[in-house]
Amino acid sequence: MPNTVPDAGYLHVVAAVIRDEVGNILLAQRPANKHQGGKWEFPGGKLEVGEAPAQALNRELEEELGITVLQAKPLIKVRHVYPERAVLLDVWEVTAFSGDPHGREGQPVAWLEPEQLPMLEFPPANYPIITAARLPAHCLITPEPVEGHAAFLQQLERALRSGVRLVQFRAKTLSADSYLALAQDAVSLAQSFTAKIMLNSPPVMLKEANGLHLTSRQLWQMPAFLRQNGQWLSASCHNGQELRRAAEVGVDFALLSPVLPTLSHPEAAGLGWDAFAEAVEGVNFPVYALGGMARRDALMARRYGGQGIAAIRSLWFEEGQ
Repeated sequence: MPNTVPDAGYLHVVAAVIRDEVGNILLAQRPANKHQGGKWEFPGGKLEVGEAPAQALNRELEEELGITVLQAKPLIKVRHVYPERAVLLDVWEVTAFSGDPHGREGQPVAWLEPEQLPMLEFPPANYPIITAARLPAHCLITPEPVEGHAAFLQQLERALRSGVRLVQFRAKTLSADSYLALAQDAVSLAQSFTAKIMLNSPPVMLKEANGLHLTSRQLWQMPAFLRQNGQWLSASCHNGQELRRAAEVGVDFALLSPVLPTLSHPEAAGLGWDAFAEAVEGVNFPVYALGGMARRDALMARRYGGQGIAAIRSLWFEEGQ
């Protein structure tokens, strides 16, 4: 299992992404007289001596909001150095609780849709949490559209109906005109399901897409086409060095592979979950596990510090295909 001991010198703080039954997220506003006062934040607080993160989460949310945590799982860890202190934010996603959340310390609280979060002002350490809170647990990478545009879009619709809400559109064998035509249809279809879609190595960037995905080679080349305001940037990585390069470039999230052996590259040794966890510990953005992943492995990825899983076959084809 990954090492959960906090780095020496960091103030270990737990924070919660609390969701209601329709997916809204609860935020609290920091008192004006406190560090980063007046800004919105994810509720939580620092660990007491000898306290485990899950214990601290339960205690802090009862003290601050009057709720008892019934179901929670790790989401992301963020290390940030302010001029006055260094903090390790140990973030958990709370999906079930009892009680009526309210500001027990007089702080304003509000339920907001995930897409409203980027419009608010947060302490700097919170921004990777906003991305993690808006990303789903599964990322579909599309296969090449070898059977034609209509068949590709039909299969994409099946995947979206199965619950996929993040798509990386990859079609490197198409001409520029064909790519653009299919990409436009794929973006429109994905967004009709309120799913997000990233374009992998596009000949031209679409403002309607949710972002741009870089190959590991492009991480070092810095491509000429760049994302537009409000779009995400993601990247494919294969080791800790490439993840650190992705951090330098300023990605919002990354895919790390291969974690396990794959059907397409059975000769390639997977990193394994321990090495995946070690690499993820070194960056402050969400990372998906890629390579040999099934839909059910999303929970395993979370246990080892990941956002979830990315896959082609297990998310594209129906069970049994």
